[in-house]
Amino acid sequence: MTKTEVRILKLVEMLQNHPRLDVAEVGTSLSVSEATVRRLLSRAEQDGKVIRVHGGVQLSPPFGHDYSYRRAAAFRSRQKSFIGNAASGFVHDGDRIFLDSGTTVLKLAEALSVRIQTGSLADIVVLTNSLTHVETLASRCKVILLGGEIRVERQDVCGSLAEQNIHLFHVDRAFFGADAVNLSSGFTTTDERTSRMSELIVARSDHSYVLIDSQKFDRSSFVTFAPVHGVDGIFTDEELPAGVRERYEQAGARIYIGPPDGASNGNGNGKGELR
Repeated sequence: MTKTEVRILKLVEMLQNHPRLDVAEVGTSLSVSEATVRRLLSRAEQDGKVIRVHGGVQLSPPFGHDYSYRRAAAFRSRQKSFIGNAASGFVHDGDRIFLDSGTTVLKLAEALSVRIQTGSLADIVVLTNSLTHVETLASRCKVILLGGEIRVERQDVCGSLAEQNIHLFHVDRAFFGADAVNLSSGFTTTDERTSRMSELIVARSDHSYVLIDSQKFDRSSFVTFAPVHGVDGIFTDEELPAGVRERYEQAGARIYIGPPDGASNGNGNGKGELR
């Protein structure tokens, strides 16, 4: 066993007795520098042992089946919340919408739940393949879960049955996540079943949008589900460089950063347009 592996084992043992440790506590306990602690935490997170949180670390959830989803949801949470809040302003009273199972779209679902609770959004119907969105929204509005094969690690459903069920529906607006986007391949995901679901929904929606972290621009994943000009808009965060935004807009993409003018994320009627 390597020195790093021994330290990770000791770290996990410490976290079994302390729900959360900060960087200084880990360094003192293991008698290593702060720089070494940060490298150690990065390795332990990659191995699925821990989740890094602001200023420290905690154990990954004991129920490993949905750990990957939870870790992804925690990564760049502030940026995802910014994107989700902005996108929520494009949902109007009476809309029938699709929400895919991405972790950035989860922030949109949470923002919609708040709008419904505060009375700024009413009478929406949500079609989804996400088990997590059911938990977030089913007590607030009508939610229809597509049937299909359950993927516990992704907290969603997919497969041939889900694809057949998609053909029963038509939605006003559809919102997707993506693992990467570039000008040549468009929006891509890590597996073909996720890509196929997104492709089918794009074809059965009046308007479609992708919610994607600025760090995922100019990157590639495995399977394409739409070109950059094939959706009505891309919601991202304020960290997107101006030059990158310009290149994508020249290629036909519409990129939105921030809430729509006059839209409601708790105020107004949600019918403004994005800047």
